[in-house]
Amino acid sequence: MTTLPLVSGTIRLMSRQFTIIFDFDGTLADSLELMLKLYNDSADDFGSLPVDITEVDELRKLGYKKAMKAKKIRLTTLPKLALHVAREMKHHMHEVSPHEGIIPMLEQLQRSGISIGILTSNNAALVQDFLETNKFPEFDFVVSEKTLFSKEKALKRIMKRHHLKKEQVIYIGDEPRDVLSSQRAGVKVFGVSWGLAGRVGLSKNPPDRIADTTDELYQYIIEAIQ
Repeated sequence: MTTLPLVSGTIRLMSRQFTIIFDFDGTLADSLELMLKLYNDSADDFGSLPVDITEVDELRKLGYKKAMKAKKIRLTTLPKLALHVAREMKHHMHEVSPHEGIIPMLEQLQRSGISIGILTSNNAALVQDFLETNKFPEFDFVVSEKTLFSKEKALKRIMKRHHLKKEQVIYIGDEPRDVLSSQRAGVKVFGVSWGLAGRVGLSKNPPDRIADTTDELYQYIIEAIQ
């Protein structure tokens, strides 16, 4: 149950210049369990080991490289594996739900005069269908970039295209690559603990803030724009 605080007119006036850009998988959409299922279904075909949901926290502590080694995921096969999982997700997105409380939070941000957008490596049409099916508020932009590791260039292109100042942009993500890309692009970055990396994975290269709930995330955003 989300309990978002009321927002004053002063904050609304100040926040019109701010844009919050969200990652999709693991941040807006609770897709972690589906991604694990699809990975496990194809792990043997790619010569890697399956992942049990109970192992996730330990793998988060290892970091990407060591976790891949532990599960025998070769760097040379990673792009094909990731593409296969992405293709399979198209047929299973009906199994995914929005993260609890995320829609009311987005609606409150918009009522506060804040622009919202999405930068994702997922398929744009798939994302748009998910947003419409689950009655998300309308985003100012949805950008899909086919990249496994860095979103830095994509963030810079978005800022240039929409005439955004980097000090008035915050990126919200759930993985270390989201943090690193944002830092390199010169924008603030907030992490959410309910996604792929979890609080443990995010703490190795900490974002500006880590939120455990949508209420916390909303409060951090409001504090940042004042």
